[in-house]
Amino acid sequence: MNITILCIGKVKDEFNRCQIEDLCRQINKGKHKIEIIEYPDIKIPERLKESGKENLIEKECEKMMNRITNRDYVIALCIEGKELSSKKHEAYIRKAIEDGYESVIYLIGGSLGLPEKLKKRANLKLSFSKMTFPHQLMRMVLCEEVSHILHTM
Repeated sequence: MNITILCIGKVKDEFNRCQIEDLCRQINKGKHKIEIIEYPDIKIPERLKESGKENLIEKECEKMMNRITNRDYVIALCIEGKELSSKKHEAYIRKAIEDGYESVIYLIGGSLGLPEKLKKRANLKLSFSKMTFPHQLMRMVLCEEVSHILHTM
């Protein structure tokens, strides 16, 4: 199974970046492959009106949307998503494989989140917690979770 993480922004913290790289190397040694694609974040204006927020998010995530095909099982990380155990998460991945999807794509938005159209496209909306985590840390946690799931498959 091919796993892709599409995300906004770069991991600046060296510790997190090294952890993520190590986890990806471990995954790529096996039969599964993982790739992380980072898209640049857009500077948020100081006085961004609510009406302009969705437009900014859509612009920031436009390249993500263009990367997704019908052959991809899409999982959007968002706070309103389902909270799952690792076993349940694994069951969704197994089902995606059984259903013939070529890859699983995880989406991590920028500081304003993901646009509604990407959330609607997602096969699953996933939340790791009702708490808010820095995107850099979330990427590392996601890589650890994916590594664990793929190791059991």
